[in-house]
Amino acid sequence: MLMTKSRFEIPNFQLATLPQRQKSEYPFYLVFVKWGFAVFGRILPKTAASIAFKLFTTPRTRAVHKRTDTIIESARLFEVLYGKTILKGYEWGRGERTVLLVHGWESRGTALRTFVPGLLAAGYRVVAFDGPAHGNSGGKQTNLPHFAGAIRAVLNQIGPVHSIITHSFGGSTTSFALAHLDNSISIEKLVLIAVPANTRKVVADFAKLVNLPERAYEAVKAMIHARLNGLYFHETDLEVSLAKVNVAEVLVVHDKFDPSVPFDSAEAIFEKYDHASLLVTQGHGHFLLMKHPEVIHRVINFVDGNEV
Repeated sequence: MLMTKSRFEIPNFQLATLPQRQKSEYPFYLVFVKWGFAVFGRILPKTAASIAFKLFTTPRTRAVHKRTDTIIESARLFEVLYGKTILKGYEWGRGERTVLLVHGWESRGTALRTFVPGLLAAGYRVVAFDGPAHGNSGGKQTNLPHFAGAIRAVLNQIGPVHSIITHSFGGSTTSFALAHLDNSISIEKLVLIAVPANTRKVVADFAKLVNLPERAYEAVKAMIHARLNGLYFHETDLEVSLAKVNVAEVLVVHDKFDPSVPFDSAEAIFEKYDHASLLVTQGHGHFLLMKHPEVIHRVINFVDGNEV
């Protein structure tokens, strides 16, 4: 039985109750990058586009854990061969139903481990992995369709999954994989935490950030289109691809004051799809909401077929 389309809100809480994640600052050399694109991007737009695309698809850092914990230490490790890249995977529990965790940009699979204990208690098997060029996996660059291909490779190896819990970029890539790479994959629940609704806006914001001239920006979009195997650029948008995903129910989780992905992304997805519910937080930002006990509890309730 499907849940009624609903919107839930979690009241404010004191940020001091949760560990803060250091805010990512723009590198000092960004001013030189912007100047370089402003000057040479007009003279050599295709060359500038190639450099910009490489910057856009190269994670600046690989997330690492400053300390270990019992959840990390209890994971069973495995590997997935994706093309010539080896992806590192993590597995907990042996339940008959599987939940896949998909991390965001410059993060890693174990970043979503806060959901593991509750899912294990509910009888699920939980699987996570480090995407290409992330965590302990191989590769130096990745992009949306490439990362989506990695998700499909993981799904092919681990078998059918009941639900997928995603964060940020992981939600965009998961929706793309399920909509365009293998629409035969059917899941019961999809959780989209702090996920951008519009990929084109993400690309446009990057072009604006690095001061990319219009001709170079158009060349970047052409490079993206060339990697979409016949799909149009707008089909990378989650609010478009989600309509083709074979999923029973969707839960959108987003903070009203998310500094990385505006809250209107969540509202756009919620308003467009009848099978989507919305869980709203205030003061959790882009990362802390994955650590808040009530968010974790409500997400696991949703996955397990209970009221959010």
